[in-house]
Parts: sequence; structure tokens; C-alpha cells
Amino acid sequence: MQTAQAWRAVGHRSPMVAVCSLDNDPVLTELGVRTTTNPIQLALWAAHGPVIVFATYASLVDREDFEEPTGQGRVRGPLEAALAGGERLYGQRMDGFSLAIVDEAHGTAGDLGRPWAAIHDNARIPADFRLYLTATPRILAAPRPQKVADGQEVEIATMGQDSETYGPWLAELGLSEAIERTILAGFEIDVLEIRDPSPVLGESEEAQRGRRLALLQTALLEHAAAYNLRTVMTFHQKVEEAAAFAEKMPETAAEVYVNDASDDDLAAADWFPASSIDAEFYELEAGRHVPPDRVWSAWLCGDHLVSERREVLRQFAGGIDAAGRRGPPRLPEGRCLTGLGPVAKVPLVAAVSADAASCYLPEP
Repeated sequence: MQTAQAWRAVGHRSPMVAVCSLDNDPVLTELGVRTTTNPIQLALWAAHGPVIVFATYASLVDREDFEEPTGQGRVRGPLEAALAGGERLYGQRMDGFSLAIVDEAHGTAGDLGRPWAAIHDNARIPADFRLYLTATPRILAAPRPQKVADGQEVEIATMGQDSETYGPWLAELGLSEAIERTILAGFEIDVLEIRDPSPVLGESEEAQRGRRLALLQTALLEHAAAYNLRTVMTFHQKVEEAAAFAEKMPETAAEVYVNDASDDDLAAADWFPASSIDAEFYELEAGRHVPPDRVWSAWLCGDHLVSERREVLRQFAGGIDAAGRRGPPRLPEGRCLTGLGPVAKVPLVAAVSADAASCYLPEP
């Protein structure tokens, strides 16, 4: 979606088709992008160029063959099926690509027998040229010979400079240069040392994780107050933890606001063992926390509808929730969230679990 918006903005007027299940999406409709996962429809719409086809790696994965009597059959994914044509497509077939742009190409490295590796096979996904893009190239060492089911050795695709699969590197942009050119924001990494809450006899594991989560929320609120941050985005390993983090955040913010820790509290904490990472206590200012009615939070994961994600991100970017409250928003995200779309500057990004927290502070 972001690519379609950017290309339309610079003048691309070619027909666009997306191989995805977003039916009647208002943004795609406005951009003139038709969507389908039906290979027959895809072959009809994109039979001949010029046409731009957007496809996810999931479109390369084989699907269940509903026409097979035993229900055990498999058919190629919609993109490969449309390119192959044939009787099942009633004679329809899509021409091969002049250029295939493969984004997040590191996902195609490794075992060439994996479904996503089909993009490398010109017999299955024909293209005159391929351009691979990645920020994290996977350069793999040659493994010990391994056999697959038919006795053949496993073939490995690696992204080194002399790769037989990916070809030579055409351009490289380092992190430092990208920051200097303001393409990426500079950042610092802060590691917060958080000690486990005191054990409670007979406490369940779930209750203990809940107390840990409250500690993480408190640490995040203190860190945001120390750096005067207004917007926080957190990432969680589990969807249920992202949901709990968002749902309990207003309650924790209210408690932190009422029970504001002071320098006297820190002085009384001298009995703590020395920090293993030489961490120091914050210098606490009175009244550093905002009133709890100005703190709101929401959460997202890949199971949310695109319309739901778009609305939550709009609120997050604008700092105003659905009730019209303006304040520092917190946006926890469970794993599987993809395609965030354009969001306003986020001063703090934190990776959070019930066991640890790391914070990334982009430079202003």
C-alpha cells in the first residue's frame, strides 16, 4: 500500500493489481489498485503489460486443491498459477515480468526448497531481471551436506557478494551514512535494569507475570518522564502480553501519578545490591508524570482488520484517541504486526517482555 501511494505520488499511472485479500479497501480503491487472490482473475487483469503487480510471499505458498476428490491435493499459489496458465485457468495466462523487485529479500535466503524461494526460479516466476532489496542480508556458511526426502542434497541461497542466486551487490547504504543523510533517525539504546518483585508464597505464575508487567510499565513511564517523551511504541513477543500491557497501562499510570516516587524513596533503596551493569537511579523531579486522564493506550497485532489498524495508527500519530483525549499515547504491538504505514515521529521504541526491556531513543 505504501509503495502504491509513493509510486502514484511520483506519477506512475500504470494499472496496478495486488495479490491479497483486502477487498473494497478505500485507500487501495482511491489509488486505483485492484485486489484478488484468484489466479484466473489475476491472469485476466494482468495478462499483458504495462501493469504493476504487488504480491506477498504468501502468494507463493501452495494451497489446498478443493477440486481434488480426496482433499489431499495441492495447487500452486495464485501468482505462480496465473503465470503458468493452463486448463484450470480456462486458457488465461499472465505474461512473465520485465522486472521483479523483491523486498525484504533476506526472507528468501536459505533452503531453496522453501516456498518463498520460488521467487528465484525463473521457470516458476519468470522475470527478465530481479532486483533484491534488504537491510539485513543473510550471508550463510555452507552447511554440512543434508539430504531431503528424494535423496537430493539441500541447496542453500546465500546473499554474499559472489552469490549465484542473488548476483552481485549493486549498491549499499550503511547505517551511519543513512543517518547522516537523514534517511534514518539516529538513536541510542537504553537498557533498563529491573529487579524481580519480591516472591509471594503461593503466588501463581500468572500473578507473578502480572506484577512483572506492572514493573515494566512503571519503568517505561519513568523513562518517558525522564526524557520528556510523549509517544511510546512497544513490541511484545506474545499478542496476549501486548493486549494486557495496553489494557493495564492507564491503571498503572494513575497509580504512578498518585504514588510519585521521590528522592527519599531512592535514598531508602540503598540496600539494593550494586547494579550488574553500573546502572544509576533517575534524578526524580516532583510532578514529572502527567495526569492519568491524559494517558491512553491501544494495541495491535496481525489479526486486526486493516481498517482497525489504520484508525489506531491515525490516533497514535495524532496523539488523540477515539474519545478525543489528547495526551502521550502508548501503542503496544504483538508479534505478526506488519505494514505499519506512515506514523509520526516516535521518540521511544521499546522491546518489552515479562522478562526484560530494551529502549531505543531516536535522536531529535
